[in-house]
Amino acid sequence: MPGSCTFLREVEGGRTVIRLSGVFDRASAAELAERLEVEAGDEVVLDFSLIREFADLGVAALAHELAGGDRRLLLRGLRQHQLRIFRYFGVDVESFQPSPPAPAMH
Repeated sequence: MPGSCTFLREVEGGRTVIRLSGVFDRASAAELAERLEVEAGDEVVLDFSLIREFADLGVAALAHELAGGDRRLLLRGLRQHQLRIFRYFGVDVESFQPSPPAPAMH
């Protein structure tokens, strides 16, 4: 059963970006996990910035999937509450955050 979330896959700077929008619930987490299983890229960015509502069960289900994967994932657009849920499930969210850009040299 599909979730209440839409997924848009793009390639940005040589890495896959999956942009999610709508409501991220448990079914959306399961669908995202399936998409990640077949994704060929070594580095994938999950962009949650267009999600209007997070169901805690969806975040918990995704956290379960992330805790132990060997692919490099970067997470964008998560709020503090979602990051806290990931931490509760043992996910090192700092390793999933994009590195800050290097300061410009003048």
